[in-house]
Amino acid sequence: MPNAPRQQGVWTGTGNPETYASNTLYAPGLLGSRVTVIQPTSSTPGVEAGRSHTYQLVQSDSTMTVAPFKGAVAWWSTRATYLVTTSATNRNSVAGIFQNDEAVTPIKAGQFCFVQVEGPAITKFIDGDALTAATTNTRQVIPSATDGKAAVMALGTAPTHTVIGQTVGSGTAALALAVVELAIPQQP
Repeated sequence: MPNAPRQQGVWTGTGNPETYASNTLYAPGLLGSRVTVIQPTSSTPGVEAGRSHTYQLVQSDSTMTVAPFKGAVAWWSTRATYLVTTSATNRNSVAGIFQNDEAVTPIKAGQFCFVQVEGPAITKFIDGDALTAATTNTRQVIPSATDGKAAVMALGTAPTHTVIGQTVGSGTAALALAVVELAIPQQP
């Protein structure tokens, strides 16, 4: 565990946390570190333009069966070792949102990578919630029972799992992607 979890000098290899995936760590003491950047260069300008994004350096679980994809929800497999998975078996233990483009920089099981933990994040939703998430503002977002995907809570309904954040009314319903203002409980 890092002594100071927020570090601006965290090694990302590529210079962008959204495109980093490595079989080894540059420095083992960096695992668990967080870095805050203003909209990475791989993002399309929109409601995220000029906003801060905070990422945490983690390791993907070598046993996960669904590879991380753009907007996939990451759950903690083992918090103490910063091990995350896309498996929806631990729905109340949200670690962050994967922001890698799986067609350009795929993250393989067991690799070190970053998950977004604060700021506006493109998030993948279950098909039934895609339109609501992409077009409605301030809806609570929770993990779904589908590996790597989120769900939208109906207005006036108490959340049944840890709240990931709130929708901001922007996204692409056809791709089941929407921007969520993250409110994830932090792992020290």
